Amino acid sequence: MTDQPNQPTPGDPLDPGSAPAPPPAPGGQPTPPAGGPPPPPPPPPGQGVAPAATAPPPAPAPALAEGYAVKRPVGRVVLFSILSFGLYAYYWFYVTRKQVNLELGKDDDAALYTAGLLVPILNIFIVYWLWRDIADLRARAGLEPFNPIVYLLLCLIPFAAIVIYILVLQKLNEYWDVRTNGQAVDAPVTTGEKVIVGIGLAFFALWFLIVLIAIVAAAGSS
Repeated sequence: MTDQPNQPTPGDPLDPGSAPAPPPAPGGQPTPPAGGPPPPPPPPPGQGVAPAATAPPPAPAPALAEGYAVKRPVGRVVLFSILSFGLYAYYWFYVTRKQVNLELGKDDDAALYTAGLLVPILNIFIVYWLWRDIADLRARAGLEPFNPIVYLLLCLIPFAAIVIYILVLQKLNEYWDVRTNGQAVDAPVTTGEKVIVGIGLAFFALWFLIVLIAIVAAAGSS
C-alpha cells in the first residue's frame, strides 16, 4: 500500500481555503473581500456621520414692525383734543407732519411748522400744506384724493372744523392701511400725549376754580 500524501486538515495554515480572516480595519469598518472596492475612509476622530438631510422648518410669520403702529383712533384724538382744550391738536399735527415728511422724502421742520399754527393767516397755509401732502399720499397709493382747498372753505362753517378734522384723520388712517397692506395698527398712547392731556385738565381745573371764586365773590358783594 502506497503512502497517501498528507491532506491538509481544516484550519491547517497550509490550506489556502482555511486562511484566518484578516483583522477588521480601524474604526470598526470590515475589511472587504479580495478584489472588492476599497472601503470609504473612516470619519475623522470626534466627528460622526452626517445625518440625513431633512426639510428646513417653516419660517416664522413676520412680526409687525414698530413703524406699523401709525394709526390714531378718531375717538381718542377727539377725546384728547377736548380734554386738553385743543392742545392735543398741535401734538397730532406735529407727529403727522413728521410721518408725512418721511413718506414723501421731505425735510420740512415739523416743530417749526407746528409753531407756525399760532400765527394768524400763516396757520391757514400750514394746514393746507399738510392736507395737500396727505391727498398726494392717497393718490400715490391709488386712493381717491381730496381737495384741501374745499376742506379749508368748509372749515368756515360754524362747528365744521371738527368734522373736517375727523375726515382728514380717517383718510390718513385709510392710507396707512393700504400703505402697510392692512398691517397698520393703532399707535400706543405715549407719555407726551398723557402730559398734554394732563396740562389741559390742569388748565380746566384752574379755569373752573377762577370761575367759582368769581361767583362766590359776586354773591358775597350783593
